[in-house]
Amino acid sequence: RLCRPAMLQQLLLPLSLAPAGAPLREAITWRLGTPRANVLGDLFDERLKAQKPYERPLLTALVRDVPSSYVLQEKMLSLSGEDFRVRDIAGETVMQIDGANINLGGWVVDKLGFRDKHGAKFCSVERRMLAASTCYDIYSGDGKELLAKVEREWLSATPKYKFYYEGDMNPFADFHAEGSFLDRSYTFKAGWGDTIARVRRATEFVKDLDSYEVEVAAGVDAAAILACAVIIDEDHDEEDARKAKEAKENGEGASPWPF
Repeated sequence: RLCRPAMLQQLLLPLSLAPAGAPLREAITWRLGTPRANVLGDLFDERLKAQKPYERPLLTALVRDVPSSYVLQEKMLSLSGEDFRVRDIAGETVMQIDGANINLGGWVVDKLGFRDKHGAKFCSVERRMLAASTCYDIYSGDGKELLAKVEREWLSATPKYKFYYEGDMNPFADFHAEGSFLDRSYTFKAGWGDTIARVRRATEFVKDLDSYEVEVAAGVDAAAILACAVIIDEDHDEEDARKAKEAKENGEGASPWPF
């Protein structure tokens, strides 16, 4: 194919910036970095697959007709530890998440408020207090309508987080997350197996400040994917804190010497 002028400029840019006398291969590597092969992705076809848009997405503005990338980052001055900001590849803030812990007669309820780039609240997430397994309900912005739910599945060989839209007459999960949740690296798959999104932990420049890179396929409800990513982060942060508390109470890791 013939290169467009913009594409040709991108190809020639490494040569103009590389050290003088550098061979072609070294010049391109110097500018773009060493290419990395996605062996598992190529082998198991983990490429993102475009989907037919859902008729009632959480946020229509984030349903794109092309693949999109986002950065989900915890806010530095977060009182609850669950305040996030979402930016697109251009660096524009497209969503904000406000976390809160509400005490109801001794029960602590986790609640998350999701706002679009204009600050309008379009949904909220609440952890269900009485449930056989971890479950989060997603409500409309005014809190009057249940839009979706996310459940953590325990009976499978490896844990999965399943997302269900309410009112679509589908008894099965619309999509689910699977992978290494401990390492915060996982994929989202549609009910029929298509890979529709990927999440991985980004480089941590500030200690204990979580940041994630999120890739979403065309036609997918990106707000739903991002909501799941926040839920998974919160769920595992609570699990890590519980394990650390139990280890401290049991004296694990403590030195037998008094000095």
